[in-house]
Amino acid sequence: MNESLSFIIGIMGLTWVLILTATAFTPYFMRKNICFGISIPEREYDNPKIKSLRRNYSISCFVIGLILGIGSTAFYIWVPAERAIWIQLGGIFLYIVISNFIYFFMRSEIKAMKQSSDWEIDTETVPEIGERSDKTIGTAWYLLYLVPIAIAVFAAVLKYPSLPGQIPMHYNIAGEVDRYAAKSIGTFAVMPLIQLLLGLMFAGMNFGIGMSGHQRNFRRTQAFQGIMSIYLFVIGFMVMLMFTCIQLTMVSIINEKLMMVLPVVLLVVIFAICIFLGVKVGQGGSRLETRGDAPINKVDDDRYWLGGFLYCNKDDPSLFVEIRFGMGYTLNFGNLKSFIAIAVFVVLILAITVLPFLLGV
Repeated sequence: MNESLSFIIGIMGLTWVLILTATAFTPYFMRKNICFGISIPEREYDNPKIKSLRRNYSISCFVIGLILGIGSTAFYIWVPAERAIWIQLGGIFLYIVISNFIYFFMRSEIKAMKQSSDWEIDTETVPEIGERSDKTIGTAWYLLYLVPIAIAVFAAVLKYPSLPGQIPMHYNIAGEVDRYAAKSIGTFAVMPLIQLLLGLMFAGMNFGIGMSGHQRNFRRTQAFQGIMSIYLFVIGFMVMLMFTCIQLTMVSIINEKLMMVLPVVLLVVIFAICIFLGVKVGQGGSRLETRGDAPINKVDDDRYWLGGFLYCNKDDPSLFVEIRFGMGYTLNFGNLKSFIAIAVFVVLILAITVLPFLLGV
């Protein structure tokens, strides 16, 4: 097995581990009053049937993920690596589809239990949002993203006169250049411009997290917002550094072998942060210990959730709300601002996609 193939298998293996962790153990990271996207009384968390559903979901996802992961990896023995990668990606897609089917089955079981039981869940109005959370990172911190962008620009300006007429732009799985671009200002402007657009996108998401509603335990929610804000900033900064390294590879300042290591480092960091968030923080800060806080509001807002994934409540002023199955936030599609946010996001993605073609790269 050559070095390049080992590297690819390692990358895909880490991807599988990350996806398995993020799906199979999700039920144990959630709030105790939310089970497969359904509001339940917190006292029912240890209900034997509910515990059995959580366990069965995790075991099913884990076993299916292992079978698909190992099975798709075995194709590297029989087919070329280029085709085996696509088979593995197909395996990941199939696993996500199957795990969602399992989720909806478990959700239907919980929903049936709720309808047939006499569970009483207090309903309360959604509180108004008066100001941003003071726990999230300020937008000014995102100016630090300009540092790796400036390095990318400075390196291009410094090395431009001595570079050859053809610049390496893409490497195959063996680490060999398989696409060149003519040397031009546009060629070296692509990475910094993409970094700027990505920086705006990360800063916008951070602002949205700070404006998300405090529908339950206020202190825990704010603490969770702060932790997620830091997580978003760190991941964004690492993405900035990766694009800067791509630029440095283009101008032959760093070796292309380093570029093969950076995605691994990024995956390892994401995996480590996900483990920390799940074990120590929990969704919405449910595992955090806070003092002097108000009791948790047991809000039964199931009617606003479609499948436990899509939230639509025109009476809720929040732009972002905590997702009900997983870790993080989703948009409130009952708020017109969410469609503006989606439009801006789509424009940024299109700009990032089209930019290289506009600059002739």
